[in-house]
Amino acid sequence: MDTLTAAPNDASHLFRVLERANQIASTTELDDLLEAMLELIISVCGGSAGTLYLHDKTTNELIFEVVQGSKTSRKLRGQRIPADKGIAGAAFQDGQPIIVEDLQHDPRWFGMVGDTSEQRKLHNSIAFPLLLRGGAIGVVQVFNYQQTPLQVVRLLGTRMASEIEKAILLRNSEQREARLKTLVGTIQTISSTLDRDQVLHHIIGAARDLLNVEASSLFLMDEKTDELVLFISQHVDRTHLPHIRIPASEGIIGHVVTTGETVLCPDVREDQRHFSGVDHVTGFETRSLLAVPLRAPTVVLGQDRGEAESKIIGGLEVVNKLEGMFTEEDAQLLSTLANQTATVLRLARLYAEANELFIDTIKAITTAIDAKDPYTHGHSQRVSDFSVAIAKELNLTPEIIHHIRIGGLLHDVGKIGIPDAILTKPGRLTDKEFKKMKEHPLIGANIMKQVRMLQAELPALAEHHERLDGRGYPLGLRNGQISLVGRVVAVADMFDALTSNRPYRNALSAEETLEILNANRGAHLDGKCVDALAQAYAAGKIRTQKEQEQTEASKRE
Repeated sequence: MDTLTAAPNDASHLFRVLERANQIASTTELDDLLEAMLELIISVCGGSAGTLYLHDKTTNELIFEVVQGSKTSRKLRGQRIPADKGIAGAAFQDGQPIIVEDLQHDPRWFGMVGDTSEQRKLHNSIAFPLLLRGGAIGVVQVFNYQQTPLQVVRLLGTRMASEIEKAILLRNSEQREARLKTLVGTIQTISSTLDRDQVLHHIIGAARDLLNVEASSLFLMDEKTDELVLFISQHVDRTHLPHIRIPASEGIIGHVVTTGETVLCPDVREDQRHFSGVDHVTGFETRSLLAVPLRAPTVVLGQDRGEAESKIIGGLEVVNKLEGMFTEEDAQLLSTLANQTATVLRLARLYAEANELFIDTIKAITTAIDAKDPYTHGHSQRVSDFSVAIAKELNLTPEIIHHIRIGGLLHDVGKIGIPDAILTKPGRLTDKEFKKMKEHPLIGANIMKQVRMLQAELPALAEHHERLDGRGYPLGLRNGQISLVGRVVAVADMFDALTSNRPYRNALSAEETLEILNANRGAHLDGKCVDALAQAYAAGKIRTQKEQEQTEASKRE
């Protein structure tokens, strides 16, 4: 570095120092400003090393922001000491410079580095506070000084303190803006899905990144048992996460969920509410934490259904702040994130309940249809399962697979319009009876087309007996006219029909049935769908009716 040491009364020297200080003051990046400032002060004092500390008001600690000297000493950067410890702490507390001629014998000196050989190279020290409006915001300490130009370093400290404050305010503003941007982005992401698992996985990672912590976790209330369930934790691999439940009244998180209060705990060892059981099970040590409730708002359901009342559904927790301590700003950010999470989870729960009701209703209808004929017991569910397996082997989208699942369940609903005498006839049907039976695809489609939510499923009902060569029924559609949904369900329906017992024949084996399906590919069935079903069966993803019954029987034994 360029040396700026000179006699204290050298005017040209002072001018060069102030000129350099003005150049440094134009720097808005805090790290660059502090590095250049410390370098200048070391040079003015003719020192060999130095440290610049900034004061953290929240913890009353001095932070090693910049360390210049040996490579070993630079490892101290980012470490903290109590604001009343050491020579730097004394200068900070007194608000006055402290000059130490014999550093190694000063009782306040606790050493800069762990390497004693490095420490022995430091002989003297000058430490002076960075004063702003009568108070210290930090300390500069120079080692092995050759001269002590107190007036100059005081002038520099006063000159640079205000610039440091501006740079800190700018950095904090940029960090706050970045955090708010991240928060807004996270809220937009979780608001775009009603999949609970997706929401939880995203929110846990976002909470950890947003608050700069070692770990984050989310507890959901199990109203049946009045327990809190650790649903997910970013720190612990979910595949190895123990099944952890705690009473709703236990721990800091229990207090948060029970009272609705936010808890900011800098040291859990000093809080008797801390429940260490989770740490014991996971092997993770909690030192500090911030916990907020998941408060779901009142949701107006509409259509004379009233409203779902506001309630606390769980708690969100971040653990072990990586730098400094948790602040009120952290608490506000986490609360905002938690409130939005609770809203989305509430809506996801309402959606899931409505979807479960929808599926249960459909299953009840199809079960009633299957029950009319003892030979078709469970047929609709198996066709649905086989259809989904085919769709997954074809790598269809989740949305299409959902429609195929429902369409498979409902494919035979039109049999409700077929007389029982035909449905339950033990022998083969007459031509007239079979003609009537062939009406069930259109009967089912006409019934369900009144339901707006089932429009995408209608092809499964109307087309599962169509053939690619146009010889199917009820409309005689050809290859290009038959939808993908119709072709998938047609293969699944034929597979289950042939592998199930009928009044006029016994069930065929899966191997025999796959041979028949292959023989009918191209003319009757879609070859890609046949291959997909064969792949799913070979992988053990589906089982025939007989195989399922044998499995259940072995379990009972």
